[in-house]
Amino acid sequence: MNRQRDHYFPNTEQLAANEMRIIALGTGRPFVRRAQANCSWLIELGNGDKFIMDFGSGSQANFTALEIPHQDVTAYFATHLHADHVGDFAQVWVGSWTGGRVKPLVVYGPSGAEPRFGIEHFVNRQIESLAWDAFTRSGGLPDAGAEVEVHEFDYRQTGVVYNRNAVVIQAFPAVHGYDGPVSYRLEWNGLTFVFSGDTTPSRFFIDNAKGADLLIHECFNTVAQLIERSGYDEKHARTVGTMTHTAPDEAGKVLALVKPRLAVVYHFFNDFDTAREIEREIRQHYDGPLALAQDLMVFNVTPDNIRVRLAVTATHVWPNKARHEVGFRAAPRNKPRPRMSRWLADKQLFPKF
Repeated sequence: MNRQRDHYFPNTEQLAANEMRIIALGTGRPFVRRAQANCSWLIELGNGDKFIMDFGSGSQANFTALEIPHQDVTAYFATHLHADHVGDFAQVWVGSWTGGRVKPLVVYGPSGAEPRFGIEHFVNRQIESLAWDAFTRSGGLPDAGAEVEVHEFDYRQTGVVYNRNAVVIQAFPAVHGYDGPVSYRLEWNGLTFVFSGDTTPSRFFIDNAKGADLLIHECFNTVAQLIERSGYDEKHARTVGTMTHTAPDEAGKVLALVKPRLAVVYHFFNDFDTAREIEREIRQHYDGPLALAQDLMVFNVTPDNIRVRLAVTATHVWPNKARHEVGFRAAPRNKPRPRMSRWLADKQLFPKF
């Protein structure tokens, strides 16, 4: 008998042709903690595509816990360039290269009010800062894994930024502190996923989020929690919790206007003594289906049903070998291995070359 399970066990369930699976890789605030990594979401589609939206610090450890081949990730999308949304770039680039990726890394993201505030500048400077790392791996790892394709689009425009394999991803402006941030709407096979990134309530979001099957909207801790638990003074708490981010009661108002099949809120510390207050604030305005995000929460979405579970993962994982064994060994390595200075090599106790 096929029973519904309360938990998701990675690599045990094949997606149906009309199904998408969204997994929380990071749901917390800019402060990284073991319970919650910084922001990141994995979207898996029944056509085989896999997308990661945001890759904040600590989030990629949760990705590797799912034992998905890095080679299988179609593209990464950044909503904006705060470190809690892009801080794991080194893992996304180098970690996936050493973990079996034998094709260029593909990254999409917004421009900025100045060139130095756009995704292209960010990626190029990240690569530049990792020059020694990449150089010392050349010749030993597949050449293509070092390559990065950056697709920068105008953050001011609402429109399609990705359209392949029947997947359409639109970006639209988000109101978050300064020019640059965006939100995303993904449509595939009659299903719609909307991700706010970081934003205060805005007309952009209301206009572009309607009809969502699964909607993920940011929701910060309450002002009282920021004062009591984080030590903020009231002015700072209100600035962060209501002007830069979305307060829980405001999130409820947004969700009530959009009316998704399932709403998910994230970007707060989801603790036993904070969650009730946050949900109570949301419920002042929104009475629809709601989930308060935790890391490794799993959402399976079909036209008829949405299942919500938690993933059961191992701690001591290795890179998934499904795409690693043959493809990784056979991939071209045309660059020469760098050689250390002779005076340094001569001090090696047990020479290997």
